[in-house]
Amino acid sequence: PPCPPRPRPPPPPPVAVPTSTTAAAAGAPWAGPLPPVAAPSSPAPSFPDLEVPSAPPGASPDAAWLREGSAGWEEGEDIGVVELPAEVSRPTVLEHHCGAGGQTLVHWAVDAKKLDSQDKQQVSPHFEVRFPGHEPQTFQLVIYPTVINDGRRGAGFKKAKGRGRLVLKCQSLGLPTNFPHVSFILAIGKGELRQPARGPVLHSFVEQTMGGLPKKREEWDFKSGVDDSRTVTVSVELWPSSSSALA
Repeated sequence: PPCPPRPRPPPPPPVAVPTSTTAAAAGAPWAGPLPPVAAPSSPAPSFPDLEVPSAPPGASPDAAWLREGSAGWEEGEDIGVVELPAEVSRPTVLEHHCGAGGQTLVHWAVDAKKLDSQDKQQVSPHFEVRFPGHEPQTFQLVIYPTVINDGRRGAGFKKAKGRGRLVLKCQSLGLPTNFPHVSFILAIGKGELRQPARGPVLHSFVEQTMGGLPKKREEWDFKSGVDDSRTVTVSVELWPSSSSALA
């Protein structure tokens, strides 16, 4: 009898086409076309445009001009520096003027900070008094704060709130007995802050080295005379007196 027919083998499975990722992983180059990339399912997010200020006219594109408070800034200007008005010039500590007849005028600029200190006195620099027919003598102005109480700090300028008395002191030792009596007037402040002068006072520095105003008129408010220079000007005008009758 004839033999039955032999069955045919099944066809081989199809060969898979490698992607670029698969080929790279296998270390083999891939020259074929890449499969198309699928479009994203949702659109990419959008952002609003940011408003960027423009540089000042003439500024370099690389200039670091953008800083807080840059309005009105010009190239080359440092806006970090605040321009202040010119500093008020401080007066000379002591101005000394002498007249031919022995008149002497002195202006003393006292630092206003001293009026808030615990100091118990402020003393001016020395100045000379030249009376005709006599040797030059050395004088000073002295400010004493008003005594508020007998406590430890009861006699300082801070406690007295800048109030006190002003005296004229002769620093020369051994004044000749024929040294004339001295007439003087005192004042504080200058310009619009100048207070009315007080005096004249007639005093013998031969008998007592310090002279001042009568007790009822001796207190001054020194803070009221402080001007823009942060000083208060203390003034004295003195001259030799022919009278020997003391007031």
